[in-house]
Amino acid sequence: MIRNFKAASRAVLSAVALLVLFTTSAMAQDRVAEGAKKVTDGMKTQLTLNDSQYAKVLEINKAYLVKVKESKAKSVNKVEAAKKLKTIDEDREAKLKSVLTADQYKAFAATRADNKKKLKEYLEEKQG
Repeated sequence: MIRNFKAASRAVLSAVALLVLFTTSAMAQDRVAEGAKKVTDGMKTQLTLNDSQYAKVLEINKAYLVKVKESKAKSVNKVEAAKKLKTIDEDREAKLKSVLTADQYKAFAATRADNKKKLKEYLEEKQG
């Protein structure tokens, strides 16, 4: 009887642990999607993106935020983190350049510093 109780307890605890793991993961993905949408909505207004561009930029921004989050979690020190973030930023900008028109990219580049600051503030706000 005690063995059955222990086995059942382990099964229940395992199920609860998996539920917590998946719930936490889903919440993190929701935050990334929310952040990407917020940034992309701002870019849509700022750059007058059409629907096709919006969808592509949204996916680029989602991938960017996932990479940034993973990089921060894996980075050992600030120098390593800065190098990884620079590479991630360059990749994002190359992808954006292929989606945006020349004029849109110029406008994006002109406000890049402000956009990075807003994105950083958003990520710090949602990190907790």
